[in-house]
Formats: sequence, C-alpha cells, structure tokens
Amino acid sequence: MKAHAIFLVIPLTLFAHENNGRGTKAIGLANAFVAVADNPWAVSYNPAGLAQLITPEFSAFFVPQQFGIPQLRTIALSGACTINPGTAGAFVEQFGFDLYKTTDVGLGYGLAINNSISIGVTTELEQVSIDRYGTSHTLTFNGGLQGKPLPGLSIGFCLTNLSAATISQNRERLPQTMFLGASFSPVEGFTIVSELEKEVEFPLVAKFGVEEEFFGFLSLRCGVADNPDKFSAGIAVRYSEFEFGYAGYSHPDLGWTHQIELTLRWPD
Repeated sequence: MKAHAIFLVIPLTLFAHENNGRGTKAIGLANAFVAVADNPWAVSYNPAGLAQLITPEFSAFFVPQQFGIPQLRTIALSGACTINPGTAGAFVEQFGFDLYKTTDVGLGYGLAINNSISIGVTTELEQVSIDRYGTSHTLTFNGGLQGKPLPGLSIGFCLTNLSAATISQNRERLPQTMFLGASFSPVEGFTIVSELEKEVEFPLVAKFGVEEEFFGFLSLRCGVADNPDKFSAGIAVRYSEFEFGYAGYSHPDLGWTHQIELTLRWPD
C-alpha cells in the first residue's frame, strides 16, 4: 500500500502544478483574470478587485475530474460582501483524494482608494496531507492592485506568496508568481483580456481571452494560453439572482477538463 501511495502521489503533485484556476469565468478566459476580478474569486486572483462588488455574492465551484482523472477532483466555495469601507471575501477549496489532498482557506479584503484605483490583500492557509506521511500547513499572503485609467480599460497586478513561505520539513518554497494584465471593453458587452504570468522557476506565460454578452442573460467566453499551450471556452446563463456557469480547457497532452459553477447574487 505504501509503495502504491508513493507512485500515485508523485504524479498527482505534478498535475496539481497545472493551474486549473477557480471559477468558470476566469477559466473560460484562460485564467486571464487579474485585471477583471469582478466576482468572489477575486479573493484568489486579485483581491483589489473585491472593491468592485457592492452586493453580496456566493459561488459553488466543482471540477469532477481534472484531465479525466477522478482522483484530481476539486470542490470550492467562495463569497464576498461589503463591510464599509471595502469588501471582504473568502474561499475554501479541497483538491485530491485520500492519498493526496490539499485544503486551502483564504480571506481577502479590497478597498477603493478613489474612483480609479483599488488595493487588496489575501491571506491563505494551505494544508497538504499525504497518506502515511502526515500533514503540513503554511500561511501565505498575496497583494494586488487594480486601476481604471480610462473608461472601459482596467489594469491589474497581483503578487502571490509575498513572504516567500515554505512548506514541509524540507522547507520547500511555495510558488511566488507575478500577474500583470489588462481588460478592455470597446463596446458594452464585449471584453478583451490579456495577461502575463511569471513564476520564479518557470517560463513566462501569456494568456488572452474574449467575452461577449447576448440578450442580457447569456455570456460566451474563450481564451488561449501558452507554456503549455491551452485552449479554453465557457458559457454563463443568468436568471434572476442565479447564474450557472460552465468552462473547460484543453491541455495538449492531458486532454479536456470540465468545471461547473453556481453563483447567487443579491439584487442591488
């Protein structure tokens, strides 16, 4: 059993590095979301974006099997509400299965400095559990900025693991990643996004996405990214205070991953 656990955990930890992301809107845009960050998952992508949310929102997100592997399952919940001043957000996520499991809990806060600039910070508690090897915990901090210099244009920046936190007895450093992106809406209901992502030990990743809204209740999204090359697509349907979202992305070697989401928004 122990040998089987080792062989299963090694590929799981490698696959887990493939950033699936959280939330079907972000994933449908190839995770080019740092400049958008307009839903509760901003707490994960760019906490400065939380300042945009003026009514409570809650989301349930589910990945039944990443890359078609049942053990790579993700269940996550997020929520955000205004606390005056600013907006607070939180999420909890569990990934994996009995032999290898990670649990993340995050709390964030976003504050508008003026009409065009907002700042935010998130703290995350990550727990990694490996069967027969025990459990490790670590605390990380992320910081973000969001600016809107022109109508329809948004710029976003986020830096994760500000404190260069480590995990396990071997003091393995958790990823430190910088995100810089832009979102542009030339006309109402149509948005183009782009983003650069740089993790310290990995190549630069470029991401691009497009979203278009139809009839006031339907949104279609698609995106591309490199290193590795990925294609993503998504759809969202809104009815009253509810929104159902679907997104998927294709990995060149590991295939297609499906994810679904249900969001509840309080009316204005």
